[in-house]
Amino acid sequence: MANLQQLKTTILVLSITLLLLSGCQLTKKYDNSSTSYGEYYLTLQQLSQQQLAEEITKQQKNVESQERKIIQVDFDAQIKLLLLYSLPKSPIYNSFNAKSLLNKLNSEEDNSAFANIEPSEQAFFSLLNDQLNQLLLMRNRLLAQQQKQLQEQQQRAIKQKKSTIQQQQHLIEQVRLLEQTIKQLKNIEQAIDNRDQ
Repeated sequence: MANLQQLKTTILVLSITLLLLSGCQLTKKYDNSSTSYGEYYLTLQQLSQQQLAEEITKQQKNVESQERKIIQVDFDAQIKLLLLYSLPKSPIYNSFNAKSLLNKLNSEEDNSAFANIEPSEQAFFSLLNDQLNQLLLMRNRLLAQQQKQLQEQQQRAIKQKKSTIQQQQHLIEQVRLLEQTIKQLKNIEQAIDNRDQ
């Protein structure tokens, strides 16, 4: 009986150990770092410009070293670089580059970039995608509006130039008429002087 109880206890301990080990392996598969990408982004917001520059250099080196490897790519550095492109106070802030990298990471051949992250992280990147889309849409609208304003200014400048040219031509015509009038008056004056002599 004691052996049966001891066997049950041993099996229970082994089961718990296996569960814990498999849980650790699942956690390790999910995230190679100790923080989530949302926490990483919040941390980035608190860094100084110099610290951000150092983090950018670190992540760029990580991406470059990953690109040289032929084995399976770890997308962690690329995802962190994406967040650095998305951070407005970052020295490399660029919504176009962020959207391009996000599209690359979401593409079919690179689908594994977000395959092993938790739903909350997927929601974070979905929100980031929506925000970048809205930002680019607003930027395109602003550029279109600025282009329209520039065209309107150019049209006004052309109209004003035409108006100025017309005024100049009108003044030239008036000067020509005045010169003709002065010449005629001089001729009349000379004719009167000749008659009086």
